[in-house]
Amino acid sequence: MDYKEATDRVLEPITTADLARALGISQDDVGRTRVAPAADDFSPPPDGWKAAVARLAGERASRLLKLKTELVGPPRAASGTAHGVAVMRAAHLIIESEPPVLNDTVAARLLGPEMMAQIRARVDELKTPPALGLRSHVLLRSRFAEDTLMDAVADGVEQYVLLGAGLDTFAYRQPEWAHGLTVIEVDHPGTQGAKRRALAATGIEIPPNVRYADIDFERETLAQGLARCGVDTAKPTFFSWLGVTMYLTREAIEATLRTVLSFPKGSGIVLTYAHTDSMKSQMATDSGTAGEPWVSYFTPDELGAMLQRLGFSDISFLSREEAERRYYANRSDGFAAPPRVSIAAARV
Repeated sequence: MDYKEATDRVLEPITTADLARALGISQDDVGRTRVAPAADDFSPPPDGWKAAVARLAGERASRLLKLKTELVGPPRAASGTAHGVAVMRAAHLIIESEPPVLNDTVAARLLGPEMMAQIRARVDELKTPPALGLRSHVLLRSRFAEDTLMDAVADGVEQYVLLGAGLDTFAYRQPEWAHGLTVIEVDHPGTQGAKRRALAATGIEIPPNVRYADIDFERETLAQGLARCGVDTAKPTFFSWLGVTMYLTREAIEATLRTVLSFPKGSGIVLTYAHTDSMKSQMATDSGTAGEPWVSYFTPDELGAMLQRLGFSDISFLSREEAERRYYANRSDGFAAPPRVSIAAARV
């Protein structure tokens, strides 16, 4: 496909004829529905116009997604991203010395012996500064989220919702203080299905307090999916939202945060974000090349202002200095906090 064809398709308009077809009225009548209500020739839109326009928008979105796939290939599978995170967790226990930042002993079992052998063969590659920084980031965000969850449980939280759970293993290595929680893993049905097959294949038992919410966000909202899967919106709930917001528009981010805010006082969230300084980073570039561009960036002040405007309280940001003190002090291997820490916490 050449530049002209690609740009012609992305600029392809929705015509009045398309709108008339969707609404089931004539093109002249479409014009009458779009003038000011006080105009002499105004005609109200037909019943069901919202559903009709939504279908039309969906058709255009499908066309644009097809064009995107033709240009850069299909989006990177969520399960592939989750797999990469699990590799970094497992590699940590091989490469870095004690004590671990995150003691994830389950990741290696999920990955299997063949993948673990590949990790051991790549140790030198996994010790480069970029690999160290990314691994530290992945470990730190989960460790901080789990520590914040522990404090929330002490304050009365009864449910833990992992948004975009991927191959997260907290549920399968949960400490005693978490046994009274209901742990809900939220993810796309495809990613979640692959994880459950891996759990079964390796004989990892699913604890009785674990639930799965397979939500396809092209078909339902987060609130609808949580309700369908039996999440109790009357109970104080803690959310972790790690490694996701950079792929979403600000509108989509706010919609998810409003769902969190619909839970009772005492609920909370830990989330990560892409700092504005990372717009030209190699990670952002690689993600865009793979068909999953980063679309939302924040400074801490911007994200803090958004959280405050939406109604969150006790908003805080983990600093690199605090992360270093809490999780990396006195290490003998030189493993350090990532160069930039982009982790926020807030309460309902």
